Amino acid sequence: MFSNRIHAGNELVKTIPIPIKQGTIVLAIPRGGVIIGHQIAQYFHLQLDVVVSKKLCPPGNFEFGVGSILHDGTIYMPDSCAEYFTKNSLNDEIAKKTIQVQNRLKKYRGNSDYNLEGKNIILVDDGIATGSTVFVVAEWLKTQKTDTCLIASPIIPSNVFKELKQKFSDVCSIYSPDNFVSVSEFYENFDQVSDEYVMDTLANY
Repeated sequence: MFSNRIHAGNELVKTIPIPIKQGTIVLAIPRGGVIIGHQIAQYFHLQLDVVVSKKLCPPGNFEFGVGSILHDGTIYMPDSCAEYFTKNSLNDEIAKKTIQVQNRLKKYRGNSDYNLEGKNIILVDDGIATGSTVFVVAEWLKTQKTDTCLIASPIIPSNVFKELKQKFSDVCSIYSPDNFVSVSEFYENFDQVSDEYVMDTLANY
């Protein structure tokens, strides 16, 4: 168990294969992933950036994410999850969440312009549950013409770990449980991270 996200980040750096290629970018998923990403970026003297996604949730169920969307409209949703929406409700959810993602991205980094072509990426989160957040980023990174992309997270359920191995050049984790309940069970302190923390951290890069 980790005492907090800083502890998790410091342990996670030990799992990342070296040497790290020059110009590698740590791409963190806010908010908690920024703490982990900051530890990795500091340790290897790398640039830190963020990519923002939002869960796509069926009408009336705002916690049940069945997919994810990014700022440019890139969507990840398993075919089996389409049954949770009508055509109109899905279009409404996509429109609403796209605006929310764009606003948050603008708040964190000022714009949605990325220059990742030919870059090596370390994609970081503080824990992965269903994987939808990172699967949508994997789809988006294909369009960015990156060189390689490694994903690093302290906790990845074993079934999701296997799926990620098919989408990323490498997958680094500390805990990969067969019986997974929640990310928070692996942390003594899993307090919510503020927008201000994210922005203050990114301001150092």
